[in-house]
Amino acid sequence: MDNLVEIITQNAEGKDLSVLGGTVKLVVDDQIVFVTPEGDISGSDEDADCTMTIDSETMQAIMNGETSGQAAFMTGKLKVAGDMSIALKTQAFLGN
Repeated sequence: MDNLVEIITQNAEGKDLSVLGGTVKLVVDDQIVFVTPEGDISGSDEDADCTMTIDSETMQAIMNGETSGQAAFMTGKLKVAGDMSIALKTQAFLGN
C-alpha cells in the first residue's frame, strides 16, 4: 500500500471523525498514520489513545470490504493497544 496517509485522508473526507473520541495510530508495515478526532491525518509517530498494528495485505482487505477489523483482530492479524472502544470506531475511515 503506497502512501497510506493519502488513502486514509481520502477515505475520511466528509466524515465526522469526532466519533472516535481519541487519537488513533495505525502502524501498517513500515508506514504510520496518525488520526485525530478533529480530522487531522498525518504520518506523525506520536503517542495515541489507540494504536493498531496490522500488515498491509490485511489492511487492504479491510479497506476493500473483504474482511472486517473485528475478524482481523480475532484471527490475530490486527493488534490493538490502548482504548479498544476507539478501535471499534475506526470503520468510519477504514471502510469503503
